[in-house]
Amino acid sequence: MVQPRQIVYPMRYLTSWLFGNAQSETTFIAQSSERLGGAHIIPLGRARAGLYLLVKSALTGARRRVVMSPMTIADVVNMVRFAGGEPVFVDCLPNSTNVDVGHLRSLIDDGVACVLLTHYCVTQNQTQEIVALCHRQGVKVFEDCAVALGATLDGQPVGVFGDASVFSLSGFKIQNFIWGGYIATRDAELFDALSREVAAWPRLRPRQYLGMAKTMLRYALLTSPQAFPFAFRARRLSVQQGKIADLIPRVLIETPTLDETITTRPYLSAFAEWNRKSSDVERIIAHRRMIAAIYDKKFRDISAAAETDEEARASSSWFSYPIVVGKENRERVYREVLRRGYDIGLVLYPNVHELAANAPIPGRSSNIYAFVRSILTLPTHVRITAPYAEELASCVAEVLAAHGAKGEAEIQPQQTDRAPKERV
Repeated sequence: MVQPRQIVYPMRYLTSWLFGNAQSETTFIAQSSERLGGAHIIPLGRARAGLYLLVKSALTGARRRVVMSPMTIADVVNMVRFAGGEPVFVDCLPNSTNVDVGHLRSLIDDGVACVLLTHYCVTQNQTQEIVALCHRQGVKVFEDCAVALGATLDGQPVGVFGDASVFSLSGFKIQNFIWGGYIATRDAELFDALSREVAAWPRLRPRQYLGMAKTMLRYALLTSPQAFPFAFRARRLSVQQGKIADLIPRVLIETPTLDETITTRPYLSAFAEWNRKSSDVERIIAHRRMIAAIYDKKFRDISAAAETDEEARASSSWFSYPIVVGKENRERVYREVLRRGYDIGLVLYPNVHELAANAPIPGRSSNIYAFVRSILTLPTHVRITAPYAEELASCVAEVLAAHGAKGEAEIQPQQTDRAPKERV
């Protein structure tokens, strides 16, 4: 059975440009603030600019280091560098997206300005403990909530625990436009300072969206109900012939300089499109959680971040559902599931510590190195119905059993030729 992917949630590619005005921006800010319990909101033309601004705001003469996970897109590291920060990589726990708090503690000293805390499909399990640890040392915490919109933790929305947070509303998110996002903070002084800087930035122009719009439209067409069965068959044939280019995580430096699209505000039409989709966020998150709960019945023990407590898991965003099948099993399980007519994903995020440009960065990523090579991701988007999720889960479970897969990632030694070495 082929179930169409949904990489891009429906978007008005043409008519959106007819809408949008100053009132649209005001409405968006009010709605976003309400979702985050009254936080101050700063809209951005591109979400990654928020990381650039926040890191820059935290740096002082003595504190220049920025502790962050290398399981991210390359541009997150670029933004830290553009801001003048010195990145340091913190590892995750084995088979997990949760930060290794012990490793984080060893990295915190008087030279650290801030920690970028990334929430993945499962919310960081020890968010409040991490924030408290950092604040005791005078270190700021900025939450990267690119895939965590709508998640909650301990009854509060994810994104309100640190000093500030960044949300992405670009084309591949659930509340989407071609590019965009926002900073959220409860710190009035930080909000005033950043607002003044952003107010001087120009708005993105329609032509600047064009390249990304073409990319999104291509994905939208290929994953549509009409086209996806054909695209899937082509993909399956390619995989059966041995062409699995993305089994080893691919990394791409997207913006090697702080180009003119980064330091911008959104075009007004973006607000109209976001406002149109604002009421759908909770419904979509509820659906993703429902699908994740179905997968949990078969894969709870081998799900990524399995050590996360049940309350945190139940309130996570579940952008997808990663399972740990082991490096040796991953490729053959992936091939067989596709052969049976079901589409599943590969890596969640790459390990950018493996990039030549990032190899000298101090820190450790050995657990992440193994993790990104050991997972498969099951879809949770709104086209995935409960019956289909049950069928997919049964298929994957059968394939795992047939291949003797136990779902245990093989953790590589830290000192190997391939895995990034720990550097201090």
